[in-house]
Amino acid sequence: MNHSFRQVILFVSTAIVTVFGYLLVRSILDSKSVMPITFELYAALLGVILTALITFSLLSKQTQAELNKEESIKFLDLKINVYTELINQVQDIMSKAEITDIDMIEIRLLNQKITYVASVEVLEAFNRFADEFARKARKEKISDNDIDDLLLRLSDVSLAVREDLLSSRESEAVRKKVRARLLSSNKYLDIE
Repeated sequence: MNHSFRQVILFVSTAIVTVFGYLLVRSILDSKSVMPITFELYAALLGVILTALITFSLLSKQTQAELNKEESIKFLDLKINVYTELINQVQDIMSKAEITDIDMIEIRLLNQKITYVASVEVLEAFNRFADEFARKARKEKISDNDIDDLLLRLSDVSLAVREDLLSSRESEAVRKKVRARLLSSNKYLDIE
């Protein structure tokens, strides 16, 4: 059953019980022949029913929130695993002396894998890396400058992955600092 449909049914049933209870209590109060114990029993019954409906509503919302939280955690774990695999495979490819056709296929397959979980920014950054990688792979020999260019593109992928994983938990100032540190570490580690 759809969650919003259940909420509507719960709301309607609560309203019906409230109206019915009000009418019942009013009729009991208007009647002079009813014993006071009867009034108290009806009021207690009405209180129990309303309490049960409200508790059911709150527990339903809490259960849905917990399911959403668990789903988010599992999806984040999946993202981390896919991104870790991405970096590991790119590292294996980049550490080789020459790029082969198999490496090109691996890059294409990595692109397909990250499509399942990656944000648009990660996909765009990885596509820029893949494009640069394809252009460099066509050369007979990859120079140190080519490797630097690829690592710069890979830095963009890493930053996009970081932003995707941390989402809105970081301020723009922190993002700029991380980007500056990453780019400066790339410069310090340039192959001469």
